[in-house]
Amino acid sequence: MKISTLPLLAGSLLLLSGCDIEYGTLPAHYYDFRDGAQQWQPGFSDYPSDNADIFELESGIRTLPTGFSGTGFYLAGMNRSDDLFMYIKRQITGLEPSSRYQLSVSVRFLTDAGADCVGVGGAPGESVYLKFGYAATEPKQAGYYLNADKGNQSQDGSQGRVIGNIAAADIGCDGQKFAGKTVTGGGKTPLQFTSNADGTIWVFIGTDSGFEGLTRLYYQELDLRIRAI
Repeated sequence: MKISTLPLLAGSLLLLSGCDIEYGTLPAHYYDFRDGAQQWQPGFSDYPSDNADIFELESGIRTLPTGFSGTGFYLAGMNRSDDLFMYIKRQITGLEPSSRYQLSVSVRFLTDAGADCVGVGGAPGESVYLKFGYAATEPKQAGYYLNADKGNQSQDGSQGRVIGNIAAADIGCDGQKFAGKTVTGGGKTPLQFTSNADGTIWVFIGTDSGFEGLTRLYYQELDLRIRAI
């Protein structure tokens, strides 16, 4: 994939070549949400689904806020459970059947959470942890929790890794403005998986929140790096 095809993630992809994420021979799975959902679906977990109304959950492709052009994949929720996980998911096809791979990501999004701000339960930026992961079957809420081991808040799980948070240094703490942020990585330890017998795997990326308030994000671009091992 040529960097010129990634106008917003170009800077982060240049950074990739200088860290521990290795490029494989597979073409990158790149998604620009100005082009619609492209089979990505929203999901929410770690909250009581029988009382969902008080969580003010919203999702879908929306026009970006004032000061930005185009569309993004919008996710929003009020974290009344002190544990809300908001994510997007997609099934990846075309892998070698029953084969080992390593996954890393680069994602660009808009956030209204400033850096070094104070919030109930935790900071609205630094206490909202950005995670990615995989699952053999579709990731979804099963009872209360996600049916894949993503870990809890700042902790990794066997199927998920923390790669950062949603705090942006160049906006205030009042939640009135959005700023762009790019996060790139593979986690503290490599995230590896075995593809299904039909050459598929599900992937997800989202936020695991310790901030007991409203979180709003617009995912703009997402680049998955899937390397055979």
